[in-house]
Amino acid sequence: AFVERVERIKKQYPPGTKVRLVFMDDEQAPPPGAVGVVTNVDGIGTIHVRWASGGSLGLIEGKDIFSVIEEKEEGHREEKDCNLRTGHQR
Repeated sequence: AFVERVERIKKQYPPGTKVRLVFMDDEQAPPPGAVGVVTNVDGIGTIHVRWASGGSLGLIEGKDIFSVIEEKEEGHREEKDCNLRTGHQR
């Protein structure tokens, strides 16, 4: 089950995926609303992000909350909230 979970995360958040932080319980976390780009997902399922602010703190499923920024035609953006505390999208 662990390997399948990591593979699902890798498929759901491939490198280049744009994200916006909603909540991260970490002293070194970027502020809520920070935008970043997924660089990779490692073997334990941590979603590594290069934040626009310069940091590279990873997101952890089951702990952090963020939204995916999807680029639409003609520059329109759509955000999909990801509540990683429960693993469900809202």
